[in-house]
Parts: sequence; C-alpha cells; structure tokens
Amino acid sequence: MTSTAATPAASLHGIRRSFGAGAPALDGVDLELRAGEVHALLGENGAGKTTLMRILAGLDRPDEGTVEVAGHPVEEFSPRALRERGVAMVQQHFTLVPTLTAGENLALARPSGRLRPGARQARRRVEELAERYGLPVRADVPVDRLSVGEEQRLEILRALDADARLLILDEPTAVLVDSEAETLLRVCRSLAEDDRAIVIITHRLSEVFAGCDRVTVLRRGAVVCAGEPVSAHDRASLATLMVGTAPTELSTGTRPSDGDVRLRLEGVARGRLKPLDLQVRAGEVLGVAGVDGNGQAELEELLAGIAAPDRGSITVDGKPVPVAAPRERVAERIAYVPADRHRRALAGPLTLADNLELGRGDRRRPPLARRQERAEPVLAEWDVRGSGPSAPAASLSGGNAQKLVLARELAEGPRLVVAAQPTRGLDPEAARMISERILAAAADGAAVVWFGAELDELFAVADRLVVLAGGRATEPFTPPYDRGAIGLAMAGGHAS
Repeated sequence: MTSTAATPAASLHGIRRSFGAGAPALDGVDLELRAGEVHALLGENGAGKTTLMRILAGLDRPDEGTVEVAGHPVEEFSPRALRERGVAMVQQHFTLVPTLTAGENLALARPSGRLRPGARQARRRVEELAERYGLPVRADVPVDRLSVGEEQRLEILRALDADARLLILDEPTAVLVDSEAETLLRVCRSLAEDDRAIVIITHRLSEVFAGCDRVTVLRRGAVVCAGEPVSAHDRASLATLMVGTAPTELSTGTRPSDGDVRLRLEGVARGRLKPLDLQVRAGEVLGVAGVDGNGQAELEELLAGIAAPDRGSITVDGKPVPVAAPRERVAERIAYVPADRHRRALAGPLTLADNLELGRGDRRRPPLARRQERAEPVLAEWDVRGSGPSAPAASLSGGNAQKLVLARELAEGPRLVVAAQPTRGLDPEAARMISERILAAAADGAAVVWFGAELDELFAVADRLVVLAGGRATEPFTPPYDRGAIGLAMAGGHAS
C-alpha cells in the first residue's frame, strides 16, 4: 500500500554529521519517508545509515540540515521529543532490562506522563499487543530467558504501545532465522497498511524485494539512490549502487581434504549438545547449520575454550583445548569470532589500538605511541574505516568492528578458527572480504569451524557441512549440497 497523503511522514534536508577529523559520516543527505510504505535504507557498513536514522529518532543531532516530522520542524533532538512526535527506533543492540519480564519492560518504557500499569495489567497489555500485531512474546518471562526473536518483537511492541507512526528497524533480521525474518516482513507490511511509515535498514537484498516499496542507498555518507521504487531495480543494480562497483563473487578455490586431523572431538556433550564425535582436518572448513537452540551455542563455547564439556574430549593437534582466558586461547593459536562481536569480542570504550593489543601475548602493556604505531598498518590492511587508532571501538559500524576482530584473531596464524556467523549484518563487499580472509587462514593450514544461519553462504565456503538438530549432529554432507535433505535435517528429519 502506498499513501497518497501530500505531507511526508518525515523529511530530512541537507543533513551533515561528522565525528572527529575524518570524512563526514553524512554529507548533505536528503530523505523523504511516506506513510503507508516500507522504505529500505541500504549501504555499505559505515555508509551513514544508522547515523541518519539515529538523528531522525532523536538519538543524535545533525551538525547541519533540517528535519521535519509530519510537516513540522524538529527543534529538539532527544528520544523523548521524537517519541512524542510518533517516531521510534528499534536499534540493533536491544535496550531491554534483562532481569525484568516482558510486561515490566513494556511498562518501564511508557512516558512519565502516562499511567504505568501494574504487573498484571502490563502482562495483559503485552498479550493484547502481541495478538493484535502478530508478534508473539511470553509476557511473564524475564527478558534474559526470551529468544532473540522474542526480544526484538518486544522492542517493536514497546514502540507500538507508544503509538509510533514512524518505525525504524536497524538490521532487524540480522539475528533472526529465515522463518522469523519472513514473519517480521509480513508484520512490517501490515503496519504500513495501517498508514504507518516503516524504515528497514538491511543488507539482505532479498528482503528489499520481498517486503519494501522504496529504496534509498547511501555510499560514504551521500545519497546515490533517493527513494526510488524497488521495482525499478534488480539485485545487481542495487549491489552496484551500494559498493560503487559490480560486486565480486566469492571464490572458495580448492582446499586440501587430506591434511592431518587438526581438531578432534570424541564423545563431547554439554547442555543441549548430545555426545558428538567430529574431526576437522588442517585446511578444511566445516560448516555447522541448524535452527538456533539446537546445541550451536554450546559447541561454539566448547571449541573456543569458554566452557568445559560435561563429558568427552576436545583436542587440537593432540593437545586438549584449554578452558582459559583469551590470552591463553591466543597463545594456543585458537581464533574466535563470536556472533555477538560487540559484547564478546570487543571492549567498546577501549581504542582500536588497545583492542588489537588484546590479542597479543605481551605481559606488559606497550607505551601509547607504540600501540598506535603497531595498529596503523593493521587498520590500513584491513580497511577499518574509523577515526584512527585512538578512536573507541564502540564508534565503529558493524562491518568495521568485524574487520577489527578478524585482524586481531588471525594475526598469529591460528591453528583453529571458530567463526560464528562472521558475516552477519555486513554489506556484500565487507562480507566477501571477511569470508576470503577466513578462507585464507584455512589455506594456510587452519581448521575452520564456521557456524552459519544462511545456507547459501555455508554452501559457498564449506568443504563439509553438519546440521545440529535436537542437540545431535548429522553425518557430514559434502558438495554438491542437497538443499532439500539439509532443510529436512534442520527440521529434525535426519539427525543421527
């Protein structure tokens, strides 16, 4: 549905925003959003998409330019002021209180001027909203026991409870499995048909064509495609607009399959993970597929040395994987790329240089000048676009943050690489670069275990692939991969 109203839901004109002395994050951006439409906002990591939407949501303010909501100029840039105008943003990193229930979080989010309901009323309100909008959430369960999909749905319900007429979703499907992503897109369409304006920041071109009416593309802080109908484009044209050149296909090349066994698991079990026997050879990439909650998290933590198995043994080159601090893991040349890069891989307040030092074995911290000197060529080699070695890691976009993690983890020539959804939420070129660097580590002899949520990606990178279902692993699949058989295994049809 497309609104015919003359007044846009929001208009942004000449928006400029800079952080430090580097290139501006936004360089004179114009954007118009309409009620009744789902508007896709595309661009490489660091293109300025989130910065632009944070300004519209009152979480940041422009250095120059004007913002209008429903035809009225915005003078005060604060979350409260924009919420009162009907603008809400669901950020990539959720803002829920983990120890409170869904109902309590909903009540807590209510503006101070509105009556906050009691626990029973709040629970009923969550249930009412969930049924109305098709966003199921367990209302009386603490947030830290909800699935990631439920947390996201609760964030959206909080915005709708505040009667948001313009809803911004930042990478909403990055943490969702395919079925959840499809449901979310249907909900967005339904909300647009209720004459709301919906903005989706996404890197998944399939979602743009499946659920969006118009598309705006940012490249290096400037608009290169301004609110054009999605129907006017195909995947190749949008990908080219995002990166400036035709996207490069990922080439896996050929990797040896007869290397020595580097990683060996014998009867390993923990939590939801049932006893598992597995071998990964030097130079091999083993893909791990499955719906979240089937033992992937347990296996990931076991391989990274974060937790010990309840039973069984894990060895790399015949030596047990230590349950140890990151320094000891690095000393054993085990690289770990967790799914939640911001919480588990980077120290946000620390500088880029200091985050790189976390991967070194130095017992004494080098002087500041030495840390920055060592960081500069690494940041250049990995094309980490920030404000230099002294910038805080928290200032990086998702793609640049992931490059920083990989630069640190792959620096010592790892024997084992544990990569959990390493390209999640990245633009195509950043995803290609990350994938190629991990594959290069395999070519240099590392055993790679790649946990993935997208089968197409796993098919492109994996020499063999196992599916976890009900905590059990299938026998390995080999190329050419049978998508139907793997899909059936993910549904629990053929786990052995």
